[in-house]
Amino acid sequence: MRHRTALALALVALVAGLSGCSAEGSLSLTPVDDRALAQEASHVLPTDGSPDEDERVVRRAIDNGTATAVGERPPVDEQLPFRHDGRFYAVEYAENGTEPGYEFGIRIDFNASTVDGRVVDYQKLPAVDRDALAFVLSRDLPDEGALEPGFDFGVGGTYTEDDAESSVLVPAQEYDAVRYEGEVYPIDVEAERTELTVYRYEASEVAGSHETYADSLRERYEFELSGLSQGERDLVNDSLNETYWVEDSDNRAFDALVDRFRAQNPVEETDYGGSYVVRYDGGLYWAEIDYGGYATDE
Repeated sequence: MRHRTALALALVALVAGLSGCSAEGSLSLTPVDDRALAQEASHVLPTDGSPDEDERVVRRAIDNGTATAVGERPPVDEQLPFRHDGRFYAVEYAENGTEPGYEFGIRIDFNASTVDGRVVDYQKLPAVDRDALAFVLSRDLPDEGALEPGFDFGVGGTYTEDDAESSVLVPAQEYDAVRYEGEVYPIDVEAERTELTVYRYEASEVAGSHETYADSLRERYEFELSGLSQGERDLVNDSLNETYWVEDSDNRAFDALVDRFRAQNPVEETDYGGSYVVRYDGGLYWAEIDYGGYATDE
């Protein structure tokens, strides 16, 4: 069975130029019932179409209790459980040794005026190479005038030795360009030997229904937003059913709300925000807050 790490996308300055929101923070409160709460606090396990490697790992772990994956990094690293057939499963992993493989990078020229060398149809590539190129080739590209001459951007990732045996790109590049949806794109491949980590995944059921999971979420995480100042209440009301963006770095109401949220137990958290189960004015909400520049330990 072939195991491959999820691709680490390496999109260069072209993508970096697509800037996101510059807000200093944000808050959103979405009303939920038991089913909606359970869905917000879990990941769906797709059952249709061709899954990518992270979905395969989760499916194997749920079906068999355990699964193995090989890569530079774990293909699945989620705090929240996955839901499947009405049940909820925690999927966790531990490192379990190493094995040799390849680290690769593939660059693509999307506006070449001429194409030299051997060309291969995308559909005739081995499955491992199609998987590697699928995301970047299917991207919505900017106008051609925004592309510079030469290679524009690409993907990076890892192949196991089994992957490499079936590949025509890694470690040896056998083709100079790929034909995709009628267009021909030059490619450049770099690959080197590396040691890949073996990850052993285990799945355990945490709830047998939406209602049971929602009960456990409320019992463990729910807290009430009460005793708010008028500024805090106005901000929370503006966050109901939509995202409130904090545009300035000196918003006292948001600063106070950040302190309130950070004193609670989040369902899921990052270094800059988290997701919470909130009771407000008699209603139950799934709250997502981005602390932004307000997350300080002073």
